[in-house]
Amino acid sequence: MYEDLINLIEQDEIYYINNELALTKGIIAKYKDIVALIVDDDKIETKADENTVLLHELGHYLAGSYYRTNSPYEVISKVEYKADKSAWEKFIPYNKVIELMKQGRRTVTELADYFDIDAPYIARCINYYNNQYGFNNI
Repeated sequence: MYEDLINLIEQDEIYYINNELALTKGIIAKYKDIVALIVDDDKIETKADENTVLLHELGHYLAGSYYRTNSPYEVISKVEYKADKSAWEKFIPYNKVIELMKQGRRTVTELADYFDIDAPYIARCINYYNNQYGFNNI
């Protein structure tokens, strides 16, 4: 997972900055043609934690789902949902989840370990796929 995330950062020339953040572990910002991914490395405890932060923030990039300071109508949950959905579909595709489940990896913990991301994050991904496509074919 980590290599795929770093490859996207490098390929698309996203600036990666380590900086202290007050309220979160990571953010992504876009200004004109510049995209910067800021991560507070002091708040990252494990590789799974780091992968989850990168995955989610790159989801914002993939979806073009950024916070806009000039919009009083923006709904945070919509921006976050679009980011997660894009990240899941690119880096944790439904077909791969099905394949892993057919191989016997059926718990959230087993799937999180396989993708090396946090269990609550993959749980939301599984919930999304279940609502979108179901898991009846396993």
